Amino acid sequence: MQSKTTRAFRTISEAAEELELQPHVLRFWESKFPSFQPIKRGGGRRFYRPEDIEFLRGIKILLHDERHPIKDVQKLIRVKGANSIVELGRSIQKAAIPKDVKDTVLVPDRIQTVETTETETASIADDEFKSESFFPQNEAKSTDELPVEETPSYATTELETSQSGLKTIEPSLIRADSEIENEPTGISATERNELEAALERLKGLRAQWQEFKRDLESQ
Repeated sequence: MQSKTTRAFRTISEAAEELELQPHVLRFWESKFPSFQPIKRGGGRRFYRPEDIEFLRGIKILLHDERHPIKDVQKLIRVKGANSIVELGRSIQKAAIPKDVKDTVLVPDRIQTVETTETETASIADDEFKSESFFPQNEAKSTDELPVEETPSYATTELETSQSGLKTIEPSLIRADSEIENEPTGISATERNELEAALERLKGLRAQWQEFKRDLESQ
């Protein structure tokens, strides 16, 4: 069936089909919203203008989609006028018109800005990573090219001297453990006797001192 243009009038059946509603719903809304009045012809036939279709589409959004009560929608029409409902329906209709793929923006502007910024940042970082200044030519060298630190000559001489000294130790200087154990480590017998005699004298002096103290206390 050939579709009508957007400026053509529609019968109640055609309007109901376009809005996906039942005809009796359109008649009911006509009674609740006096500002909406389709053109009537003989026999009670109704014809809906494009503005009527857009008004009904706006009413459908408010009542069916957003589920506002009828009295709230009536108040909205009294405050803002019927044209606000028409504009609502018209905006929904424009959004539903299909566009060519080349004219359709699939990514919102706020996301496009972020993606562009991230892409530019990644591109700059990639360029810096590939640039020659990022990899200095003279800094990294293989281990084969690193200079070998030479041992100082004095250290070699000292080591050779100590090794030669170890080799020239005479066996006569090395004594057995038995010889070391038999070697006297204490004092001589004469010194021991003298110490014991001195200890006896100290004991005698101590006894005399204690006796002297007792005499003083008894007086």
